Amino acid sequence: MPTPLNIRDIGPDRKRALEQEAKAAGTSIAEVVRGWIDAGIARSRADRDRAAWVAAAEAAIADEAAHLEDHGPSLARFRSTHAGSA
Repeated sequence: MPTPLNIRDIGPDRKRALEQEAKAAGTSIAEVVRGWIDAGIARSRADRDRAAWVAAAEAAIADEAAHLEDHGPSLARFRSTHAGSA
């Protein structure tokens, strides 16, 4: 069973806002906060995964650009070597 979430020193305005959110959601303040924390953690993980994917893609794009610079496009090279044999 979940234990109560103890929130200290967040100020009366935040407490009031949390109470209103919990009332609107029909749940406890603790559940509202847990949901927000879980959503924040999931968002952070997704952002890190996306950043890692972008970094890997940037490296791959740079590698492909270097290959194109050195060797030209692969399809054009394939066509030029097999065009005479058809």
